[in-house]
Amino acid sequence: MASPARKTGRFAHFDTPAGYDDPIGMLIGCHRRIEKKLATLKALAVHVAKNGVDAEASVAAQAVLRYFDAAAVYHHQDEEHDLVPLIAKRVTDSADRARLEALEARVCEDHREAERVWARLRKPLEGIADGLVRTLADTDVQAFSALYRKHIEAEEGMVIPLAQRCLTTDDLEKLGRAMATRRGAPYSP
Repeated sequence: MASPARKTGRFAHFDTPAGYDDPIGMLIGCHRRIEKKLATLKALAVHVAKNGVDAEASVAAQAVLRYFDAAAVYHHQDEEHDLVPLIAKRVTDSADRARLEALEARVCEDHREAERVWARLRKPLEGIADGLVRTLADTDVQAFSALYRKHIEAEEGMVIPLAQRCLTTDDLEKLGRAMATRRGAPYSP
């Protein structure tokens, strides 16, 4: 179950809906937070174009920067270094294996493309976060959002169901522990 949103001004902030003892729930929760931060990014671009850079815009830019500079990076590492390799060890069906291999390549390429677009968005966001007048390129905001939307659909359509079907209790614990360690957090089942 997702935690309720806390709203400050027109930009919402969200809590973590699952813990490391439910790593699949946590990964899905990360997808929901990515979607929320993308909505904040889009709203921020509109806000800045209409109202300029103000305190509300600076706070929103800081939140987007914090999320995509840290949590999104950890999320990509969770998938690439732990989740997909664990699933690959367990998949026995040849059709599932072929789909997973194709999807694994796409997941990695999507992550690299997101990093490239993020690099273009980051500079103006840093300026906005500091209260400086900057604009966000609509093409980059739209590209970043579209990339993540397609990426999340692919993962939730294939990777998550495979994980739920194939991973053992020990695999899930290993995944949860790796996620906690990556973030410097304690793991407690």
